[in-house]
Amino acid sequence: MKFRKIALICAIAFTLAGSFRLPAFGMTASDANSQTNEFNAASDLAMSMEVSYGYDGNAKSGRYVPVNVTLKSRSESPFSGTVRVDAMESDFDIYQYEYPVSVGAGKSLEESLDIPVGRADVLYVKLIDSQGKEQIRKRLKMNVTTDTAELFVGILSDQPQKLSYMDGVGVNYSSVRIKTFNMETEKMPDHVIGLDLLDVLVITDYDTGRLSENQLSAIWEWVKEGGTLLFGTGQRADNSLYAFRSQLLEKNYSPPTLRSVDMGVEYSTNGPGDSFLNLVCADVSLKGGTGVLSNDQFSVLTTVVKGKGIVGVAAYDFVDIESFCKAHRSYVDKLFTALLGETKLNNLSSYLYSGNSGQYWSVQNMLNTGNADKLPNLVLYIVLIAGYILLIGPGLYLYLKKKERRGYYRTAVVVVSFVFTAVVYLMGIETRFKDTFFTYATILDTTDDYVDEYTYINMRTPYNKAYSISLDPSYDILPITRSNSYEMTPAPQFTGDEDYKVRVRYGKDDTRFTVQNAAAFTPEYYSLRKRTPNSDHQGLLGDITLFEGKVYGTVTNEYPFPVEKVGVLMYGKMVVIDGLKPGETKKLDGVPVINYPLNSSFIVSARVTGSYEYPQADIEDPAYMLALSRTNILSFYLDKYSSFYNQEARIVAFSKKQSDSQFLLNGNYETYGMSMFTSTLQVNTKKDGKTFKSALMKTPEVISGQYYSDSNAAYAVDPVALEYSLGNDLEVEKLMFENPSEEFLNNEGIAYTNLFKGDIYFYNHDTGNYDLMDAGKTVYSASELTSYLSPGNTLTVKYVCDNAGEKNWYVTLPMLSVIGRDK
Repeated sequence: MKFRKIALICAIAFTLAGSFRLPAFGMTASDANSQTNEFNAASDLAMSMEVSYGYDGNAKSGRYVPVNVTLKSRSESPFSGTVRVDAMESDFDIYQYEYPVSVGAGKSLEESLDIPVGRADVLYVKLIDSQGKEQIRKRLKMNVTTDTAELFVGILSDQPQKLSYMDGVGVNYSSVRIKTFNMETEKMPDHVIGLDLLDVLVITDYDTGRLSENQLSAIWEWVKEGGTLLFGTGQRADNSLYAFRSQLLEKNYSPPTLRSVDMGVEYSTNGPGDSFLNLVCADVSLKGGTGVLSNDQFSVLTTVVKGKGIVGVAAYDFVDIESFCKAHRSYVDKLFTALLGETKLNNLSSYLYSGNSGQYWSVQNMLNTGNADKLPNLVLYIVLIAGYILLIGPGLYLYLKKKERRGYYRTAVVVVSFVFTAVVYLMGIETRFKDTFFTYATILDTTDDYVDEYTYINMRTPYNKAYSISLDPSYDILPITRSNSYEMTPAPQFTGDEDYKVRVRYGKDDTRFTVQNAAAFTPEYYSLRKRTPNSDHQGLLGDITLFEGKVYGTVTNEYPFPVEKVGVLMYGKMVVIDGLKPGETKKLDGVPVINYPLNSSFIVSARVTGSYEYPQADIEDPAYMLALSRTNILSFYLDKYSSFYNQEARIVAFSKKQSDSQFLLNGNYETYGMSMFTSTLQVNTKKDGKTFKSALMKTPEVISGQYYSDSNAAYAVDPVALEYSLGNDLEVEKLMFENPSEEFLNNEGIAYTNLFKGDIYFYNHDTGNYDLMDAGKTVYSASELTSYLSPGNTLTVKYVCDNAGEKNWYVTLPMLSVIGRDK
């Protein structure tokens, strides 16, 4: 009997050993999983699948990650099924993205998928057959650093190996580390989300004429949304700039010549001459460009703001400085810090810890106004409830007592209760949600050739049950989730077998959303975007000149409907127009110009939309709610898609004409939201042979004290000394100090701006001392500036504040503008 039991146990053990393959000695769990993946793709299956991802296996959280899938059929029958990608978002919810695929018998198929990932550490790619059975699974463990923020730099060059000196360099006190990727012409994305993983694209020693029209369009859209494009020129300047000349160059440049370039005195060893290199340089002038690295005679690196992004052009070819940068890698730090600025680099560092939460809260704030018509009439409900209490209590009792029918009181109470219940139900019909509903905000950015639509939606349901929605398949979709790091919640294990929260199926005719395990009214935020041709040539057009603080020119409404609350924003100045009829042209000559505080998007938005006229919130006032909704969307737009220092003018406008369901393919759903129309115009800053520009286009160098360039503000307790670059290409004739307009100073409906009050000093290069300027003086002529301008056209100003603590410890400094003639 004992022998039978032992034999039975051994048989069971051998059976289990055959069913469960244990990892070999020294093999990790992930190795075992990888081995299982390869077993799934063995020759006994009808299909095989190979997967690659990211750039050389690298990825970033909160971005689109390219996933390349290759399917091969070994069967004599065609295969039809689905490629499914499982990703964990930053809030730890599981999102599934499904793409239908068909492979002919004995054929192969290559698909490039752009997958939005929240926590970019692990993805699961699965091949599902037509019966819903999983055939193959690939676990992708991505290379994502968690200790140091990374700057992803793509390189387009015929000699990319000579730019390897950039890789691994620490930037901004090593808070950000560069990681480079060699890009190939044939594999360059032709749509903007394919570039989403990059922070900087370097083009040097390369002919941009080899790029297709779609690839160029994708690059420009990527820059507009915040990307940084850096050109090297030198001997091949014509080739590098070929496809971008019309958008960037102000005028033709002379043929490149050999010049002596000062790389910086910090690289001298035996004397000042050690820091000079003889390089072939191109003297390129950009439209609205600002030199951020300069010699005494010419600019080494010039930048210009495009939308939320930056375009930089170097005078030399980055290939030519290979030997120098290998010996002095800190020059790469100097170059990229000058190009990007500390603010952009600090944002990269902070994103490592906060993730996409900043965008989540911004979108939530933009979409949280909702539809005020859905709010119940509280006064009416209070009157109804009070009437019910009075009737059901003493009223009904006294009435029945008078009629000597007190025995019917209980029955009467039940009847009256049912009646009032029915009345309350009927009163709430208009305020009750019956199905999935949407709140949205749409930004329509128009150019001569195309219209970029950016739509943000909040999708909710009033029930605790799964639901499905069909969206227009032409949209690119990105979930917007917040990080759970604030709650210190440990990340759960992600095995690929978890049930999904959201499934997105990309079909030919629709994009199908399926949401499950969601509580009623739980918000689901998504970013939708698409580009369409501007075949009807609609938009807001204009011809604008900005000179000496005044605006000239015209603005025309080319939409077939009227627009209102039109704002023209440029260089810290704006013009507001009440409205434009279809086809109407408005002359701007003589229209008041408003100077607004920098980096104060909500304040600027409130002034444009008129919400500043409401000192107190009043959600029962439809006019106030409309103005607030417009303020929220404009504020979001200025933060995400625009820059206050921009050589272009941004025109924004609103209309009562709305397209409530433009993103929905079908279904009668309730939608509420706001559309905003924008266009970009070039601004002429020249008049009578003179040029007008802001001295803040290039961030002032801090000599002493604490200065915050984003808001042009200073910590008022200590003196602040700043060195302003007025441009070494300009013969200065006039310098002006300008403050925000009076309406921003004490208007409680906008905000309080604490202006600088105190003494202003100029550094005198002849005496080596700071000279006190006359109080209240705001304009200085060239003769008055002779002793204060350096050979490189810089001006050092010291601010000594005497109003610290009036409202807060931070004060807004004056904005400096300069007028001069080109050298």
